[in-house]
Amino acid sequence: MTDLPSTLAAGQPRWKVPRTALDPRAWHVLAAFAVIGFGIGLTQNGAASVVQDQIADLGTTIDVLGLTMVAYSVGVVVGAPLIMVGLGRVRRRPLLVVMAGLFLLTTVATVIAPTVEVLLVVRFVAGLPHGALLGVASFVAMSVLGRERRGKAVSIIMLGLTTSLVVGVPLMQWLSNVASWRMAYIVVAIIAAIGLVGVWLFTPDLPGDPAASPRSELRALHGRPLWTAIVAITVGFAGLGAVFSYIVPLLEITNGFAPSQVTWILVAWGGAMTLGAWLGGQLTDRSHVGAGRLGLVGVACALLGIGLFGDIPVATVVLLVALGASVQVFSQSSQVHLMDVLHGSPSLGSALAHAALNAATAVGTGLGALVIAWGFGYRAPAWVALVLAVAALVIVIVGPGYRGPVQWRRPTA
Repeated sequence: MTDLPSTLAAGQPRWKVPRTALDPRAWHVLAAFAVIGFGIGLTQNGAASVVQDQIADLGTTIDVLGLTMVAYSVGVVVGAPLIMVGLGRVRRRPLLVVMAGLFLLTTVATVIAPTVEVLLVVRFVAGLPHGALLGVASFVAMSVLGRERRGKAVSIIMLGLTTSLVVGVPLMQWLSNVASWRMAYIVVAIIAAIGLVGVWLFTPDLPGDPAASPRSELRALHGRPLWTAIVAITVGFAGLGAVFSYIVPLLEITNGFAPSQVTWILVAWGGAMTLGAWLGGQLTDRSHVGAGRLGLVGVACALLGIGLFGDIPVATVVLLVALGASVQVFSQSSQVHLMDVLHGSPSLGSALAHAALNAATAVGTGLGALVIAWGFGYRAPAWVALVLAVAALVIVIVGPGYRGPVQWRRPTA
């Protein structure tokens, strides 16, 4: 590998990775990370698909159960920076194994949670390793692939997350209906166990940063480019939360789709996000700033269309698909941009990106709920999201760390 920062060069895997071809063991590492991403996507995104059965089983209400989903996002926001700041010196492989093990244990705890109060606590704890696990995995994947392919490294992990929307979430919904919501999470636990075994067997033993300390890591968390990037991610991605959180009533109530049709639309949505993850990886390796701008332009156009034509069924589906693909292009570029801004702590940068994405989900969901509660209908969140997307676009054009013309690099073989 070439052109790596010193912190990466010191932590190369034990096998040599040619510039144009990968050792088969590298693919094993990436496959293990994709499985972990798939499982995390299930535990987070699948929660919405089992809500009705959880309400009946736990004897609670939708507003109380909704707090369990918020608790997970809060856990990600809290856990990602705290874990990465405190454990910068720890070798990457044991850190990944511990985080993957915690993911498995909290999934099992979710399965056996007897009350909604216990579930609330469990889901908060389950969110704690999310950002750190994916952040360290992104760093290791980037080390395996080489810095010049860091966009592809992030996209492989994110493909696992987005594929869960295509396959896993509908499967969880079906299992919850025919068996129970606990059975759905048993499947998640099995996937978490497979991911843990893969991480244990295949992750190269990369060292941590011997110079890292909580104080040095905290010192890295300063500077206008860093916080500008975090604000851009939070603001830009909040629009997705505002729309996606209420996508079912938008489709069923506003557009008149049957529940069975909505399931397939959600599959198409997940497929679009998977495509966007792949495309985002390709574009990001050529220019992460350019990819971010293109992604946000696509997001803004799709949201404008939903606001104007979101009561026309065919148009709504097409625009939702475009939104899913575009927002993933922005997501890939944003994570790589944060890793570059924090080039001395790329794991922390990726972890902060996931924290910002989850903070955005909470903010967007809350803003969408407000405009719906005020009686503006289920298209209204798209207008809120459009304002946020335009604000994020302005930031990635004139904000510190983003200014200047975009130079597109040739794709790496």
